[in-house]
Amino acid sequence: MKEQALALILKIAGHIAHPLTIAAIALVISASVFALLFFWKKRPLLAAIVAVGIISLGVTPFVASSLLRSRGVYHVQVLVVRPDQSPVDIAQVKSSNGGDLKMVEGGWELDITPQTRPADGKLTFSASVKDEFLKGGSSLILAQDYYPTATIQLVVETSAKVRGVVVDEDLRAVAGATVSIDGFSQVAVTDQKGNFALAAHAGNGQTVEIQAKKDLLVGHVSAPAGKVVEVILSRE
Repeated sequence: MKEQALALILKIAGHIAHPLTIAAIALVISASVFALLFFWKKRPLLAAIVAVGIISLGVTPFVASSLLRSRGVYHVQVLVVRPDQSPVDIAQVKSSNGGDLKMVEGGWELDITPQTRPADGKLTFSASVKDEFLKGGSSLILAQDYYPTATIQLVVETSAKVRGVVVDEDLRAVAGATVSIDGFSQVAVTDQKGNFALAAHAGNGQTVEIQAKKDLLVGHVSAPAGKVVEVILSRE
């Protein structure tokens, strides 16, 4: 629950961080402080100084944004979240234009200059967390918003396969054996040379439990998905 709340806060922060929003908030705060000090505290000079300071801080991002806009530079923010919407702090993140993504608090950033902007304005991003076997992608169109945000929703990787051979205790190939991954109903049948190929329902390198059977012979092995394995059958 806490992780979902944090992810929501990060998303909201991404929108609040827009220069126009910051400038508007600064104006509201400065007006409130000015009114408090000027009318209630009877300190007009202090009220003016504080109000000018707050307005200056609020307008600074807007000025910076205007400069970026005039130069045609996009300041892209990339957020990466897990399937449960919790934010990811460490991941491999890539963009289609090959630019360097800078890791910042809450995500990644990428500046796109007119020279590196794609002709169609489309950018795609990919991210992966190998230790958790997660991957995902996202895309956005560079248009009028010079501070766009791309959110990459990661999903569990399940594209790997398991390939191998089934043999008996004398290491002779066993044809017609059924092979399955524990927890899944899909099966493969070995050919005349005992070979099989089967969806692992896991990511490359993720350990899966492989089971093979033929008549009274059974075999079981733990192996990383994406690798070639050997399953030895023996009597139960």
